Formats: sequence, structure tokens, C-alpha cells
Amino acid sequence: MYIFITFVKNIWKTHKSFCIFARVERLSKKKVKTMKSIKLLSITVALLGLTVAGSAQTLQEVTDARNKGAELMAAGDYGGAITELEKCVDIAKKAGAEADEHRIVAEGALPNLYLQKADKVDSKDYPAVLKALEEAKVAAEKYNNAEVKAKVDKAIPMVYLGMGSVDFQAKKFLEAIASLDQATTLNPDMAKAYFIKGASYQSLKEDDKMIENYTFAIEKANATGDAATAKSATAQLNKFFFNNGITAMKVKKWDEAIAAFNKAVEVDPAYADAYYRATSCYNNKKDWNNAITNGEKALELRAGDDAKATDGIYYELGTAYAGKGDNGKACESFRKVVNEPFLKGAKYQIETALKCK
Repeated sequence: MYIFITFVKNIWKTHKSFCIFARVERLSKKKVKTMKSIKLLSITVALLGLTVAGSAQTLQEVTDARNKGAELMAAGDYGGAITELEKCVDIAKKAGAEADEHRIVAEGALPNLYLQKADKVDSKDYPAVLKALEEAKVAAEKYNNAEVKAKVDKAIPMVYLGMGSVDFQAKKFLEAIASLDQATTLNPDMAKAYFIKGASYQSLKEDDKMIENYTFAIEKANATGDAATAKSATAQLNKFFFNNGITAMKVKKWDEAIAAFNKAVEVDPAYADAYYRATSCYNNKKDWNNAITNGEKALELRAGDDAKATDGIYYELGTAYAGKGDNGKACESFRKVVNEPFLKGAKYQIETALKCK
């Protein structure tokens, strides 16, 4: 019995010791877990502090870039200002919403800065000007600045016009045409570019292209109110057709001459000399009615001019009326001739051929 009681007591002591040990072990594990939580929290707080510090540092970089850009812009260093403000935009995008104000200001300023930079380039250095304007156009499109884009779109064709003009004056006609093609592609209403292209083709003796471009120059100039260019292009075409007509007359190619004079009056319906020369051609063909029609038109356009400007017309009209058999009007026309080299022939018609009364 004693032995059994002793055995039971020993078991109880062992159980009690085991329970105490188990409790201690649970407390120890809880303490370790708590310590780990405290350590993790400390690391998190530390990292959060680093993030806040990094964010503040990034925002400061945005501000510094914006301020530096403003200083350079005020000093007229547009290239440097562009570099700083582009930097401002890039950093601001990484910084997030807190840097939006700076980003928006920089983006608003950049297209105009590119335009101002282009404006400072030597105007005679056409490739450099074009490069600067193209950069301004890219910036305007990137930052949605319609006003700057419109200015650039207007300026670029003018640069090509300048390049074409310089090459034309240097007799580099093919190079001039290449630049002027760019100008008219970008601005189809640019009358001056068509005019210089016409002159270039004229120098190259490419008559069809010359006529085409002078004609475009007249049309565009009239549409845009460019009276000077319209007048110049009209004069060049008139001279070309008129000279062709005179050349044909010299070899008695009357139909070819008439066609040239008709082209001249299509370009300029007030071209009195073309009507007058056509009258002479029709007389040589004995086409009296068309001769009279053209002669009367020439006189109408010469109204108010002195006799030297009308003597030839009256002589041709007298010839046409005589050929038609209307001696009364023929005599009337010949009597209005008062100067040589037509006067002697007119007197002969009056006194001998027609015996005008």
C-alpha cells in the first residue's frame, strides 16, 4: 500500500513539473513572437521614414529644376531652360500627384520656349532654323499647344520659300524647285513659291511646267490678295506667249502665232498688244471678221492712249475693212493714222487704192 501511494505521489510530481514546463515554454514562445512583431514594426516604420524622405527629396528636385528653368528663361538661355523644364516634367511624373502643379507649369512653358529658341537661330542658316522649328512642332504636339503648332506650321513653309529663293538666285534651279515643292506641299496657297518655281522651270526651258506654276501663282495670288505676285506671274506668262507669237509671225506661221496671242489674252484679257498682233495675223490669213473683232478689242483697251499707241491698230483695221469690202469704214480707219511708220501706207490706201472721198 505504501509503495503504491509513493508511486502515485511520484507520478503527480512528475505531472506537475511537466505542466509547469509546458506553461513556461508557451510563455517563452509568446515572448519570442511578440519580440518579432516589435522588430517588424520597427523595420516598417524605418522604411516608411525612408519613403517620406525620398518623396520629399524628389519633390525638391522637381522644384529646383523648375526654378532653374525659370532663371535660364529670364536670362535668354532658352536651350538651358528647355533642358531644366524637361527634367522637371520627367521627375514630376515619377513623384506623382504632389508634383502635378510643377509639371503642368513646365509643360505649359516648353512649347513657347522651343519656339523662342528657333527664333534666335540665324535666319540665314536655313537647315538650323528648320531643325529648331521641327523640335518646336514636336513639343507643341507633345504638350497639346495648338497655338504654337499653328505658328510653326506657318513658319516652316516660309523657310523652304527662303531656301528656294536663295538657290534660284544662285542659279541652282533644281535645288530651288526641291525646296519650293516642300513649301507648296505644306502650304498649297503660297503664291510666291509657285512663282519662283515657274521662273526656275523657265530657266530650265521646261515650258509646260513653267506655264503650270505661273498659272498656279496667279490663281493663288488672286485668291489670297497678293496683287504683286499676281501681276508678276501674269507679266511673265504674257511675255512668254507674246514672244512665241512674234517668233511664229516672223516665219509666217499665222495659226501658231494666233494660238500664242490667244493664250496671252487668256492670262490677261486686257493685253491690248496681243489683240493687235492677232489682228495682223488674221489679215494675213484674209480672215477679215476675226481681224476686225481683235482690232476693235485692241482699240477699246487703248482708249485714251496717244496716237502712237493706236496707229498700228487703225492701220490693221483699215486693211480688214477694205478686205471685207467696207470701204467707208476702211477710209475712216486709215484717216486716223497720223504717225510713221504707218502714215505713208495709210495715205496710199486713202489716195490711191481706195480713193477715199
